[in-house]
Amino acid sequence: EADLISLRQYLLQYVIQKQLQPFVRERILQVIAIMVKRGSVEDFGTHRGQILTEVEHLILSGDPPRQILGCNIITALMQEYATTVKSSDVGLTWETHFKAKKQFEVTDLKRIFQFCVQALGELSKLVPPHSDEVLALLKHLLSIAEGVLSWGFISAYHILYSLLYPCYLLLQSSLPKRLIGVFETVYEADQSPALRLGTHWKEVILDPSVVSLFFTIHWKVRENPQLAHHSLNCLVQLASLNGTVFADKDVRVQYLANYMQNFLNLVTSVDILDREALGISNVVRKAVLFFPPPLLVCMPSELLQSFLEQLTQLTCRFAEGAAQEESVCAEDRLYMEAFDHMLEAWISVLNDSQVFPKDFCKQSSMQIFNTYLKCHLSPPDGSRGQGRELDAEEIDETEDDDRTKFKDQLQTIGSFGRQVPGHSLPLLAKLLEDRTSRLQGQLQRMHSQTMNISDTNILDCLFEDIHWLVLIAGHVVSMDSEGETALIPSEIMQYSIQQASSGRVNVGTTLKLLASPTHQLLDIPGADESSDHIVRLVASVFRLCEVEKRAVEVKLGHLLSPEVGCTIMWFLRRWSLSYLLPVETYYSEMSMALLAAFGKDTEGATWTVNFLLSKVESNLCSFSSEPGLVKDTVRLFIALVDMKEKGSVVLKSEGLWNILQLQSKMERGALPGAAKRGLFKALILVGAAVDDVQSRGEYWVQVLKPLQDRFKSIICQENFNRIFHEENIKIEIIDILESFIGVAQGSQVLTVQSLFQFLYPMLSEFATLVGVYHNYQQVVELILELYCECARSMLCYLSQGDSRRIYEACLQTIQTYARCNTGRLSLESAAEEDTFHDILLLMELLTNLLSKDFIDLSPPDNSDGEQQTVTAADVCLYGLNIIMPLMTVDLLKFPSLCMQYFKMITFVCEIYPDKVCQLPVDLLKNLLNSIELGLTTFGQDVIVLCTDFIQVLGSHVYCNSLQNTPVYEALRPLLKLLMNLILSNQINSDLLPNTSSALFVLICCYQDDYQRLVQGLLASQQDQLVAERLAKAFTELTLNIALNTKRQNRMKFRENFEKFIVNVHGFLLVK
Repeated sequence: EADLISLRQYLLQYVIQKQLQPFVRERILQVIAIMVKRGSVEDFGTHRGQILTEVEHLILSGDPPRQILGCNIITALMQEYATTVKSSDVGLTWETHFKAKKQFEVTDLKRIFQFCVQALGELSKLVPPHSDEVLALLKHLLSIAEGVLSWGFISAYHILYSLLYPCYLLLQSSLPKRLIGVFETVYEADQSPALRLGTHWKEVILDPSVVSLFFTIHWKVRENPQLAHHSLNCLVQLASLNGTVFADKDVRVQYLANYMQNFLNLVTSVDILDREALGISNVVRKAVLFFPPPLLVCMPSELLQSFLEQLTQLTCRFAEGAAQEESVCAEDRLYMEAFDHMLEAWISVLNDSQVFPKDFCKQSSMQIFNTYLKCHLSPPDGSRGQGRELDAEEIDETEDDDRTKFKDQLQTIGSFGRQVPGHSLPLLAKLLEDRTSRLQGQLQRMHSQTMNISDTNILDCLFEDIHWLVLIAGHVVSMDSEGETALIPSEIMQYSIQQASSGRVNVGTTLKLLASPTHQLLDIPGADESSDHIVRLVASVFRLCEVEKRAVEVKLGHLLSPEVGCTIMWFLRRWSLSYLLPVETYYSEMSMALLAAFGKDTEGATWTVNFLLSKVESNLCSFSSEPGLVKDTVRLFIALVDMKEKGSVVLKSEGLWNILQLQSKMERGALPGAAKRGLFKALILVGAAVDDVQSRGEYWVQVLKPLQDRFKSIICQENFNRIFHEENIKIEIIDILESFIGVAQGSQVLTVQSLFQFLYPMLSEFATLVGVYHNYQQVVELILELYCECARSMLCYLSQGDSRRIYEACLQTIQTYARCNTGRLSLESAAEEDTFHDILLLMELLTNLLSKDFIDLSPPDNSDGEQQTVTAADVCLYGLNIIMPLMTVDLLKFPSLCMQYFKMITFVCEIYPDKVCQLPVDLLKNLLNSIELGLTTFGQDVIVLCTDFIQVLGSHVYCNSLQNTPVYEALRPLLKLLMNLILSNQINSDLLPNTSSALFVLICCYQDDYQRLVQGLLASQQDQLVAERLAKAFTELTLNIALNTKRQNRMKFRENFEKFIVNVHGFLLVK
C-alpha cells in the first residue's frame, strides 16, 4: 500500500512540475483518479481529502497553469466517482463502485462545491475585461459546479445513515433496488436529474449569496457562449432544488423568493440573446415544476406580480422568436424549443389558475393568445413572414403537417383561448369572416381576368391565414378526444349559457346565420350583435366551405389550397364529434343556442348534416387526386356516422345517396386505397342505424349488391385465366378488395351476421385468386389483408358455424399461398421490409384467428351437432409450419416482422399449449431456437414475449407431467440460458417481473438441473467469500417456496428474485 501511495504522489508531482501534452496529462490524471478511488475503499477517503487540500492550494496559488491543472484533477475525480458510462472499467464490483460513490458524496462533493463557490466569488470581484487565463479558470470552475449540481445523488436515506455511521458505507451490503439502473441513468437521461439534496447541504445551498453569485457570474459571462452554457445550466439546476434540504414550506418559499428576485433582476435588465432563450425557459419550467402554483403564490405579492408579468412577456417574446425562426427556416430552433418549455410551465399555471390573483390568468391568456395569432397572420393584422419575401413555401412531403408538428403548442393555445372565450371566439370568427370575404373577392377577380404573380401571392397569404385561423379555432372549441368520449369543453358551454342569460343571444338569428353560408354576416339583420359566438365561428367555417364549393363549380378548383381543404375537414370532424347531436345526459346544463343549432331532433342538426354531406360529396368529386384531402374528407364522413343517433339523421339525408351514387360511378382506382376503405366503412356504419331487419337487408342490397355483381362479372368470364393480368382487370379487382376491407372494418355486433352472408361467397373465391395472382404481390397482400380484417372485426361476433367457414377459407388461402411461394424467398441485401409485407400479414391473420378463443361474443349456435372440421388451432399450426422455415435471422432483423412473429407464437402458445407440445420434433426445435434468439438478440419487447412463451409452455409441461416427451427435452436448455442472461445482467432490470416468472417455471420443471447449475456456479468462484455469499443468495431465493407453478408461489418467488438480483449483481458484476 505504501508503494501505491508513493506512486500516486509521484504521478501527482510529475503532472504538477512537467509541461505535458494535454492528452498525456489527461491520461495520467485518470490513472491518479482511479488509484484514489480504489484506495478510498480501504481508507474511507483519507488520501482523497489530502489530494483535495493540495488541489485547493494549486487553484489558490494564482499561477494559471497550476490553477487549470487543479481543476482538471477535480474533474477527473468526479468523473470516476460518478459511476456513469464515462467512468473507467477498473475491475471493482458494482457494490464497491456504489459504496465508493456514496462515500464521496457524503464527504467530499460538498467540499468541492464550497470551494468552487469560494473561487467563483473571488473571480466575480474582478473588473472586466478578463484575461484569457481568468476566462479559462472560470470555464473550468463553472464546469465543476455544473457537474456537482447535475450529480446523480443516491437516495437521501443512504446519505443520512452514512453521516450518522461512517463505517456504514463499506459495511452496508443491501443496495437500493434497481441498482443496475443507478449507474447509467444519469448519463443516459436527455436532461440532468433534478437537484435533490439532503439536510447536510442546507448551510451551503440555502445561503442566499450562493444563488446571487451564480446569477452575477452569468450576467458577466453571458456574452461568451462557451461560459454562458455552463452558467445557465447551473441556474437551471438551482431552479430544481428539492428534497430534505428544505426543512419546511417556509424555507422553500424563502429560497424561491430569493431565486426569483435574482431571476427577475436579470431578465428585466437585459435583452435576452437567442442562445440564452432555451436556458431561461428551462429555468421557468423547472421553477414552476418544483415550486408549483400553491407555493408560488406564497411569495411576497409584488414579487409574485413581477414574476407573473415576466412569465407572460417571456412567453410572448419566445413565440415571436419562434415564428421568426419558422419564417426564415432556421436550422437551430432555439426560440421554438424555448416557447414549448414556456407553454409546459403554463399548463401547470392554468391547471391551478384559481390560486392566482383574480383575472391574472385571463389577462395573460388574452395577451399570449393575441401574440400567437399575430405571429401566424400576414400583415397588417399580423407579423408572419416578416424578414423574407412572402413566396409560396415549398412543402417538404416528408415533413409533418402543421397540426401534427405543432400539436402540443396548439393544444395549449386552445386552453388560453378557452380561458377568455368572450375574446377569442368573436375575434377568430371576425378574422375568418374577413379572410373568407377577401378570398371570395380574389377568386371572383381571377375568374374574370388574367391571373398574374401578384394574385398568386395574395392567394398564398390568404390561404396561410385561413389555415392557421381554422387550426387555432379547432383547438379552442374542442379538445383531443382520441380513445375517449368527445365532449363540448365546459368553459365553452358555460360561456354560451352566460352569453344567452345576459340577453345577447337571439336563437332565431343564430340559426339564420348558421343556415346562410352563401350570405355575408352583414346581410343577416342582428347577426353581428345577437348571434351565439360559438355558432358564429362554426358558421364562418361553413361559409368557407361554400366558397370552396362555388370555386369548384366555376372551374377554379385548381386555385384552391389542398392544405386549407385538409384543415377545414379536420376542423369539421373534430367539431362534429363534440357538438353535433350531443348526448344531453353527459352535461349538467346545456346551452339552448347549441341545442337548437345542433341538438337531437332539430332542424338545425338535420340542415348541418345535409350541409356536411354535400361538402363530403363535393370534395370526393373534385379533389380525388389529392390523397391527403380525400383521407381527411372520408374521416369526416366516418365521424358523421360513428353513432347510431347520427347515422339515423344521415340515413334520411339526400347527401348519403348522392355519395353512394358518386362512388359507384367513379373511375376505378380514382380514390386512394385508404379512402376507398374509409368510404365503405362509413356506408356500412350507417347500416347499423337502420332499425328493422328487412330495411337493413334492402340497404345492404343497395350498398353491397353492386360490388358482388362487379366481382362475379369479372371472375365468371370464360377467358378470365387469360386476361386476369390485364391492367384494367387488375385495377377492378384491387378496387373491389379495398371496398370489401372497408366493409369488414365497418361491421359491428348489430350488423356482422347479415354482412357475413354477403361477404362469405366472395371470401371463398378470393382463396382461389391467391393462386391466380401469386406473382402480383399487391393483390395477394390485399386478399390477406381482407382476411385479417374479417378475423379482427367480425370473427368474435360470428356463430360457430360461420366461424368455421372463415377458418376453412383461411386454410384454403394459406395452402394456396404456400404452394405458390415455396422457394420464393431469397433474402437479398438490398431487399426492403415491404418486400415481406405478405408474410407479416400472414402472421397477423393467424394471430387474429386465435382471438375467437380469447374473446367470443357470438350468439348461441344451432349447429352444435355438426362436426367441427377445421378449427382456428388447425389453421394456426398449419400456418406456423409454413412460416417457421421462412423465419431466418436476417428476416427477423426487420422490426415489424420480428415483433409480429414473436407475438404470434406467444399467442398460439397461450391459447393452445397442448397443440404446441404435439408439434413435430423438428418444428418444435426450430420454434424454441427462435425463442433462444429472441432472448438474446432483438430487444426488450421481444424478451417480454419470449419469457411469456416460456412461462406458459413450462407451466403446461409441469402441470401435465410431460417429463418423457420431446417438448420436455427441447425446453431444458432454456434454464441455463436464462440463468446466464440474468446473472450477467444481459436482461434489462425493468423486465425482472417477466423474467422471474419464466425462470421459476423452469426451476419447477428441472429441479435437478437447477441444483447442478447452482453447484457448478459456486464451484467456479475463486473467491471463497463470494462463493459463500452466492450460496446464501441462492438458498434465500427459494426459501419456504414450494416448487410448483401455483400463483402464490410465483408471486413469492418474484419478491425473493428482485432482492436476489440486486444482491448478486452487487458483488458478482464488475466494472
